[in-house]
Amino acid sequence: MGSSRRSWFPLAALGFALLVMAAVEVVPDDRNALPEYLNQGMYGTAGVGGTGYPTAVAVSVDAVPSTKLGWLAGLACVVLAVVAWYWRELRRAGTSPRPGRFALGTLGALAAVPLLDLVGALQLRLGGDVRGALLATLGLLVLAAYERSRFLLAVAAVFALVATVFLPAVAGALAAAGVLFAAAFAVLLRPRPDGPGAA
Repeated sequence: MGSSRRSWFPLAALGFALLVMAAVEVVPDDRNALPEYLNQGMYGTAGVGGTGYPTAVAVSVDAVPSTKLGWLAGLACVVLAVVAWYWRELRRAGTSPRPGRFALGTLGALAAVPLLDLVGALQLRLGGDVRGALLATLGLLVLAAYERSRFLLAVAAVFALVATVFLPAVAGALAAAGVLFAAAFAVLLRPRPDGPGAA
């Protein structure tokens, strides 16, 4: 099993990914940044003689809300970063994992992200941002089990609550990122059980 002190990196990586996803959502879309008269020219007008209001061209009939944040891409990047981090840390500790098994585990984790998201959408009818937050929580639970850490288990519970309760999604992402960064600092500042020279 790993040292629970190494768990600061997955926490910080997920927190950073949430900040990036929130920033991308907050930055205005190029289409929306165009002057109003160009928007009217691109999308047409509605009403007799043209009223200047954009015409609605499509109405969603899907009962499952789509995601506002880029959860799938963000979680895939976090998985790759965490895998590289643990590979490096395990090699530094002198317990190099078998490359074949490690690669298969990485591919399995990457494949699980979209598959579990699909199950959440089709079977559980969860909204996109709720699915993303629950997938991230599942990852934190796997990390807590690997590190055998009750602290990480508590962090996963608080993260799930914050990320799924706050509305809108961007506010939840920012609050959840704050929880993760605070947990990462708590892990780093915790005294080492075997003294300063311990891994």
